[in-house]
Amino acid sequence: MTLTKSKTARVAAGFVGFAMAASAFVPALASAQSADLQSQINSLLATIASLQAQLAGTGGSSVSTGYTFNTNLTLNSKGTDVMNLQKVLNMSADTKVAVSGAGSPGMETSFFGPATKAAVAKFQVKYGITPAAGYVGAITRAKLNSMNSVTPPVVTPGNPTGGSVSVSAGSQPANSLAPQSAARIPFTTVVLTAGSSDVTVNSLTVERTGLAQDAVFSGVVLLKSDGTQIGIAKTLNSNHQAMVGEPWVIKAGTSQTVTVAGNMNSNLANYAGQVASLNVVAVNTSASVAGSLPIAGAMHTINASLTLGTAQLSSSSFDPNSAQTKEIGTTGYKFAAVRVTAGSAEQVRLWSVRWNQTGSASSQDLANVMVYVDGTSYPTEVSSDGKYYSANFSGGILLDKGSAKDVYIQGDVTGSGASGRTVQFDLYKTTDIYLSGVTYGYGITPTAATTGSVSTASEFTTGTPFFSGSLVTVSGGSVTTIQKATSVAAQNIAVNVPNQVLGGFTTDIKGEALSVQSLVFSVASSSGSGYGPLTNVTIVDSNGAVVAGPVDATSAGVLTFTDTVTFPVGAKTYTLKGKVASTIGNGTIYTLSTTPSSGWTNVTGQTTGNTVTISNAGFSMNSMTVKGAALAVSVATTPSAQSIVAGGQGIVFANYQFDASQSGEDVRFASIPLVYDNGNSALAANPNQLSSCQLWDGSVALNQGSNVVNPASTATSSTPTLTQTFTFDSQFVVPKGAVKTLSLKCNVSSTADANSQFQWGILNGASISVTGVTSSNDVAETVTTGSGQVMTNASGSLVVSTDSSSPSYALAAAGSTGNIAGVYKFRATNEAVNLNRIGLKLTNAASSSASDLVQVSIWDGAMQVGTAVFTGANTVATSTFNSAVVLPKDSDKMLTIKVDLAMVGTSEAGTQGALIAVDVNSADTTGTQGTGSSSGNTVNASGSTAVAGVRMFKSLPTFASDTLPTNGVGDGRLMRFKVTANSAGQVGFNQFKFTLATSTITGITNVNLFGYTDASYSTGISGFTSGQIATANVTPGSISGSSYPITITPASIVSVPAGSTYYFELRGTVAGVQTGSSVSTTLLGDSSYPSLATLMGTSAAVVSASGNLVWTPNATSTSVAASNDWTNGYGVVGLPSSGMIQTRSN
Repeated sequence: MTLTKSKTARVAAGFVGFAMAASAFVPALASAQSADLQSQINSLLATIASLQAQLAGTGGSSVSTGYTFNTNLTLNSKGTDVMNLQKVLNMSADTKVAVSGAGSPGMETSFFGPATKAAVAKFQVKYGITPAAGYVGAITRAKLNSMNSVTPPVVTPGNPTGGSVSVSAGSQPANSLAPQSAARIPFTTVVLTAGSSDVTVNSLTVERTGLAQDAVFSGVVLLKSDGTQIGIAKTLNSNHQAMVGEPWVIKAGTSQTVTVAGNMNSNLANYAGQVASLNVVAVNTSASVAGSLPIAGAMHTINASLTLGTAQLSSSSFDPNSAQTKEIGTTGYKFAAVRVTAGSAEQVRLWSVRWNQTGSASSQDLANVMVYVDGTSYPTEVSSDGKYYSANFSGGILLDKGSAKDVYIQGDVTGSGASGRTVQFDLYKTTDIYLSGVTYGYGITPTAATTGSVSTASEFTTGTPFFSGSLVTVSGGSVTTIQKATSVAAQNIAVNVPNQVLGGFTTDIKGEALSVQSLVFSVASSSGSGYGPLTNVTIVDSNGAVVAGPVDATSAGVLTFTDTVTFPVGAKTYTLKGKVASTIGNGTIYTLSTTPSSGWTNVTGQTTGNTVTISNAGFSMNSMTVKGAALAVSVATTPSAQSIVAGGQGIVFANYQFDASQSGEDVRFASIPLVYDNGNSALAANPNQLSSCQLWDGSVALNQGSNVVNPASTATSSTPTLTQTFTFDSQFVVPKGAVKTLSLKCNVSSTADANSQFQWGILNGASISVTGVTSSNDVAETVTTGSGQVMTNASGSLVVSTDSSSPSYALAAAGSTGNIAGVYKFRATNEAVNLNRIGLKLTNAASSSASDLVQVSIWDGAMQVGTAVFTGANTVATSTFNSAVVLPKDSDKMLTIKVDLAMVGTSEAGTQGALIAVDVNSADTTGTQGTGSSSGNTVNASGSTAVAGVRMFKSLPTFASDTLPTNGVGDGRLMRFKVTANSAGQVGFNQFKFTLATSTITGITNVNLFGYTDASYSTGISGFTSGQIATANVTPGSISGSSYPITITPASIVSVPAGSTYYFELRGTVAGVQTGSSVSTTLLGDSSYPSLATLMGTSAAVVSASGNLVWTPNATSTSVAASNDWTNGYGVVGLPSSGMIQTRSN
């Protein structure tokens, strides 16, 4: 409905605005002034009432019906014209056909009855049509048709102070459906263009028109071109109008396109088929407005049958879900959160969310406010009043059917004056979180899983706000903890040395930094001797900066700091440092304590200026013990006595320990005398066999260049005992409370005598010039005599053997790669060895040749380190390594040998049945060789290997037991098993052997094997009647031991295709079954490879060689019984030599 405003209407609107503005100031006036102003307001209200009466008399509006009436209508008329007549009449409350039932809004009929006649009469009275007889004739039709269109008024510029703005129609949405519960359905688009100056637009006035009722809309919204909602959703008033949007600025010379959209009510069943539009009838601004109004957009048909997607909102785990108090300075706080779950009708896209901050805090009190969806952050746009925080998700965030995402708003509390204010983020309307369905594209109005009432905790409600977030109250600075700093550990301290650690404490401040004008600490001492106060005491922060002091302790042991100390937000550590009087004796223990609740005074928040009360109780800090500077020197027990090799480089001969754990300060020294051998061993090597001796602090050599010690150059007599002073390049410092270890490393001459011994130690008479780092006082070190461990010169060696993890005999398919042929164990003795190569040989040359192998590879765990190829007719080969393999000293290293096999078949090099065994070629004494990592000497391996090897066939079978019930043996089913052929080719079988062991059974007869191609044992193997393998049933032979033998000879060769699995069942007639009866059936394997004239034999030859399972890998084609292509079951996977056993009972 388009409202054409008269002068009277505009005057009335102006009076209403003035009256509202005036009434807002009434409470602030004195009573006399209030009485006078109230009188004026009453007069204004009377004038407004008069003007509104005039508007009511003139109708104030004309309806755009969108329909032309060409036929006279009277009592008992029928048809579409009648229904549309009723719709027009129902658009005004004073001409409704009926309030409910037939003819009421949304339930219009095509019959002109008495109710319609009465409504037409009211219409005629309203518009001055006489006679008001309830008959639609030419005059009434003319009035109805005149309402079909209204000539838009031309808006002309006036003389406002707000600049100018032009309004024009944008590209309008197409007419479509408006389904129930749909959100943000676009109706009308307008373009607003600012003139030469910025323009503030306060809102747009929208009017509902068309053959529809206001009730079809739950709200009307205004949207920017990016989908951002301007202001909140508004409902239509009695004039079918709403003012949508909130003040926003259009920059000078720019245009903005905005769209009026409708949120549809959840139940439109009574309005289906009505056609609604939302026209823009006014631009509310202080600027002059040019352009034609109203602007009409799409006319959408109300729909109640289309099933849209749904979305449900529920509580999120990210939501605080309770009232909170947060200090100024709180960062990254999650104020509110909801979980969005898509329904099952269609996928859903999340486009935007609009949070309403309803607390008393301003937008300046918050910072870094972001919206997060499943942890991904999105920036927010804040409304001009600082209350709405909107986030758009470009392209939409997809929620699959039934899936959920968490949406939360997070930010920092920063305002200096925010203390006592509140923050509460709500979703004011259901459509403030905008979603749309992927299938139909309509906006979706979410629902809440549960609802309650507005409270200080998060809650979904049945009214507004739709979601009420938890209330956050902002507080000023506060103290969480002030306590002992465990990181400032108990330790030794020195006398008469400044900046000795006396104790430490931590502060944890929230909200804002706090300043403290005075801090008091107490000093307690015990267990020592002497008297003297602590002096020059300071408080030092974690960066080493002095924040208070220095002060001296009183005679009563009190330290009072009057410097103002500012403690920043967060957890911080502070250390008290000072000087202990020289009169204090060793062993004195100092313990400092403080009581912040009473000893820390004049505490002020640095942001708010508020006075803060500290309530933390007193505590004592870690105790400090007075100790003089001290250092204890000794020889460590590591490394242990061991063998070394001539030519070794950087051999560790001894470790020296320097212990300052009992020192009150760090100590330092620049040289140390060490003793070689002590002359205690008859086998002592001459020191001239050592060179480049250095002391190492971890990876740092302390004596380099000219300070490197070469004992040979300083030997002065034939005696091997030698005292050698090691001079450092710079002072070596041992921190107090610590133990440092220095390693003595030397190079050993390559001509060192076999079995000669080296030994480095220290004597208690050694003189070391040690001083305190801080005090520079001399330190009387304590040296414990130690001879060190004996290092004996020996040769490096390398032994190779077969490791226990090397696999047993196995079968492998021709053409397969990476078959493990063996695992070798290497052990390097006396020094680590860098293995450069391995000499290999084919052990079973009689049953294999180089042509059976494509390549041998050598592996260190999962890494390939080398390869070898047997060429021509050679049965030996030497590996090539990618790089040397390090074999650690005096420990085992395993290397795995893998083989790639040749193909078997016509024109192929591989040999059916060849046994491939690759061992170390022990006959070649230099074939397996490495280099000593210390000596650099060549080390040849000794020892040998004996791997089991792999036997190659073109293809091979795998056996596995299949399930049968453990009881019910009376049904005659004795065993089930399955056979799978390797993908390399089919395999064939010409004999199966079983044994039967029975208990309390009188006999078993009519035994046969049945084969099937499926796991349900229903489809027999082709060529065998009903899957029966043997031509005739078999009767068990004479008992052998405790078992009866059964031999199944197939009527023809049983072939299992490549990669396929066949299923077998052994059956018989079981007689005399009673409770407790049982039958144990064993499918026999073979314990050794058959003894044949060649590697393979005929089926009969294998049987003659006592083969139990007789099978063929089909070397070139499908083998017949007479082909020399058969073998037995030795090594077949899944069929052990002891057989596969299955027991059934009754």
